[in-house]
Amino acid sequence: MSLLHATWLTSGIAAGATVGSFDRPGLLIWADTWRVAAPVTPTRTSPPHPLSLDQDDLGAWLEEHELWSEAFRPAVATLTLPSRSQSARGSKSSASGPWSGLPLQAGEPIPKALSWWPWQVEGLWLKPAAAADWLGQLPLSGHHPDLADELRWWSHLQRWALSLIARGRWLPQVEPVDGATGGRARWVPLLNREEDRRRLEDLAAQLPQVAVAALAPSGNGPGGGGGAGGGLGTGGGLGTGLGLSSGAAPLACWRPGSGRLRVVAILADLLDGQLRESFIPASEGLDPLLAAWQQALGPGDGRLDLSAEDAERLATATHHWREAVAGRVAPAHTCLELEIPAEGDDLWPLRFSLQGEADPSLKLAATAVWAAGAGTVQLGEIAVQQPGELLLEGMGRALQVFEPIERGLDTATPEQMALTPAEAFVLVRTAAARLRDVGVGVVLPPSLSGGLASRLGLSIEAELLPSSRGFSLGESLDWRWELMIGGVTLSLRDLERLANKRSPLVQHKGAWIELRPGDLRNAEKFCALNPPLNLDDALRVTGNEGETLQRLPVHRFTAGVRLQAVLEQYHQQKAPDPLPAPEGFAGQLRPYQERGLGWLAFLHRFDQGACLADDMGLGKTIQLLAFLQHLKAEQELKRPVLLVAPTSVLTNWKREAAAFTPELEVREHYGPRRPATDAALKKALKGVDLLLTSYGLLQRDNELLAAIDWQGMVIDEAQAIKNPSSKQSQSARDLARAGKQSREGRFRIALTGTPVENRVSELWALMDFLNPRVLGEEEFFRQRYRLPIERYGDTASLRDLKARVGPFILRRLKTDKSIISDLPEKVELNEWVGLSPEQVTLYRKTVDDSLDTIARAPLGQKHGQVLALLTKLKQICNHPALALKETGVGNGFASRSAKVQRLDEIVEEVIDAGDRALLFTQFAEWGHLLQAHLQQRFRQEVPFLYGSSSKSERQAMVDRFQDDPRGPQLFLLSLKAGGVGLNLTRASHVFHIDRWWNPAVENQATDRAYRIGQTNRVMVHKFITSGSVEEKIDRMIREKARLAEDIIGSGEEWLGGLDPGKLRDLVALED
Repeated sequence: MSLLHATWLTSGIAAGATVGSFDRPGLLIWADTWRVAAPVTPTRTSPPHPLSLDQDDLGAWLEEHELWSEAFRPAVATLTLPSRSQSARGSKSSASGPWSGLPLQAGEPIPKALSWWPWQVEGLWLKPAAAADWLGQLPLSGHHPDLADELRWWSHLQRWALSLIARGRWLPQVEPVDGATGGRARWVPLLNREEDRRRLEDLAAQLPQVAVAALAPSGNGPGGGGGAGGGLGTGGGLGTGLGLSSGAAPLACWRPGSGRLRVVAILADLLDGQLRESFIPASEGLDPLLAAWQQALGPGDGRLDLSAEDAERLATATHHWREAVAGRVAPAHTCLELEIPAEGDDLWPLRFSLQGEADPSLKLAATAVWAAGAGTVQLGEIAVQQPGELLLEGMGRALQVFEPIERGLDTATPEQMALTPAEAFVLVRTAAARLRDVGVGVVLPPSLSGGLASRLGLSIEAELLPSSRGFSLGESLDWRWELMIGGVTLSLRDLERLANKRSPLVQHKGAWIELRPGDLRNAEKFCALNPPLNLDDALRVTGNEGETLQRLPVHRFTAGVRLQAVLEQYHQQKAPDPLPAPEGFAGQLRPYQERGLGWLAFLHRFDQGACLADDMGLGKTIQLLAFLQHLKAEQELKRPVLLVAPTSVLTNWKREAAAFTPELEVREHYGPRRPATDAALKKALKGVDLLLTSYGLLQRDNELLAAIDWQGMVIDEAQAIKNPSSKQSQSARDLARAGKQSREGRFRIALTGTPVENRVSELWALMDFLNPRVLGEEEFFRQRYRLPIERYGDTASLRDLKARVGPFILRRLKTDKSIISDLPEKVELNEWVGLSPEQVTLYRKTVDDSLDTIARAPLGQKHGQVLALLTKLKQICNHPALALKETGVGNGFASRSAKVQRLDEIVEEVIDAGDRALLFTQFAEWGHLLQAHLQQRFRQEVPFLYGSSSKSERQAMVDRFQDDPRGPQLFLLSLKAGGVGLNLTRASHVFHIDRWWNPAVENQATDRAYRIGQTNRVMVHKFITSGSVEEKIDRMIREKARLAEDIIGSGEEWLGGLDPGKLRDLVALED
């Protein structure tokens, strides 16, 4: 499996790289793959990247993935990449010897000792305009394992460039070129809007190192310092310290720099390339100098053929023009700081300073700026050159949008000025935003700093009523309120007094505040209404910033002790109290399961739906059963609960309930004998606590099930309702609403092992089932969350979405520190499955035919025929195709076997979690069928190691699974060929698809993953077909194992001597 990367080459580096005759910036597309490679020791020249694809293979890969462009040109460049130190034997190299190692592979765990070394990489090069077209084809969302993470960043950068072009945020410019008198005409981005500055900060903070790995590591700007490869530094002490001799190449372990200037440079190249391609010069009637400039802005390299005098005139004019409009990207910008007037004074001081571009908390007063003269000043760790010129340039731009600044420029070295109250009001209300748009910082007093804090709002104190248990969202609270603005409280009388001053800026309790007419009207309406406050309001206003009450923002909410405990648990600031296993629960709960039970009970009190999304193997079934038993023990379970699950797990639910909650009356609504009328179903439900049914019957018997007054509804494998438009999803969500027969609502619980919080498109249907009000209607969700997150990668919307659904989703992972201590090193799970109708028919026919044959067989042949029967029945339990000697995997393959359906469901969770799994079977024919099915179902390679695998094939499969960061997640092995002698600790799941009757053989296979070197918990899944020979022999094995583990012997030989009566009991299919 290969991974595609993209790295920017600046003009100087492109000239140094082998890209034909191109001496201009562009995008280098390259890829690395997993392969066995020997560690490399650098010499005088950068070594070839041992894991990268050559140009032919890369071209073929791009064509296969429909990413080929005719604009690609062959290229070879030197990139400075993260590398791991490794000696030829695979151990760490000594500090005294020469460095040797390999480039780090994407997806490989980052080692503690990480170096940055230059590697020569083959790739394909695109000029900026072609790179923009190519990047526009890349997807922003979805799962694309072949595309490296930095390509998403590149896609966002290109979409920003398109946005700037569409909004006209660009200017033509003339830039000097070394060795040429005329300079170069080019288009540059105009980044003087606040939204663009924030976007620049975000992209600079997320700048992938590989995206600029070909840039020089030293210098303040792109392309400055260093060699063409970006990995060549100076020799001497640094090279010697790395183990290089004095005569060796001066290679240094540089880590490429990053920051705003690099992003701006790449953005400018992308924008220039796109505008240049589409620009058509029209020089008629223009001054010859301007006509030459316009011509150079069209297609080509932009070079100007001008005399030194003309070039200077044009460069000066265009430079001043651009700076007058847009300013310049610099490490600092001008800042205006408004201070409140002194006591008894009406004038507002406005002080001038320089403010750090990357860190606005760093400021340098104008006094210090002028004291530095034409030199350099230090702003934190950043050196600012010509600070006085920078300050004046910003003051000039401030003058364009805020005229009073003119008075502050009366002196040659302005430091501060004073504003009248009216001017201060204009600065607070409108000018501050416009100043920020032109790149001038503004700092206002805290009470006037903008946002909701400077708006008239409420300060609230609240507590639960003495008689309240705090379990009902609609119950009223004991509360009192005060008006608040800018952190200062005021009464209605104070508000009326301040309003009578007829001034927008007024002083109250030592703080200056702004009174807006709209806020005054809202406050008057609120005071006249004096509304009640209930628990639902308290949860809402404390759950998100900026919430309002009757159109007034809530600035402060102080909860009493009892109410605070409820709020902390609800908002997950404090976990709900754990609940021990309830009375009547036949088992023990682990500590994290007790916390899960407490969480389910807590949300149930508030009538809020809950999604238990624990990692596979952590016991979601057990926790749900414990919750139902808790309700029964508390005498709260008064009506039946409906549980909907895939058909493949209904048997498992019934068995688990019988084992752990024997007091719960459980019934299945399944099969041809199920009740078909309202009266029959109501009669069947008398005394029933839990009714189990499948998703298929939920849809088919929807009207019948809707007639029942359920106390609650549970959906297992909740990803089954992820498509909101499917009938299955609609049926589940409709049934979750309260029925007409009862005034009481019904609780809703969803169980899933998939990380639902990362699947934005699937989240709405789940939350609509649990708590419909949380995410609103589907169209609102689509516009507010899905499109911004999936199409544009909006992290703010993603954070808000997670905050809204977070209280209702509990997900614990096996890797959590709080869980690890609760779990054994190895967790064994019995996966109970049923038989499909085809399997039942085939199973019974095989038993009937074989028992007659065995009864008539001579004594010496009975032993072999018994073993043949057992083998045939095990094959039927796997899949009818195996028993019928079918060789292909057709449509509906999984539907013919309940075991395959359940396997698909669990494997999907394994893949979604990024884990790896071993799948063992004793039948080679079944392994080939299963391999074809899994590869078709999950669209990824599934290697199969069995007896006919050659030694080299065997080792290659093991190496890829164990060592390749992007290797296969599933590894299918025959029990005999793969059960011993292998080290496969990369797997954290082991599946025994069919049972081997000697536990020692199964344990040996499990130990391929569960052995020294394993850092994760190992989940062992043993499939058992309910009511079949598999269940009965499993029971016999466990009974014998209690006496002695070696009494069983090996294989199935001990089963061959059973007498006819015992054999019939063993193989008979139970209902």
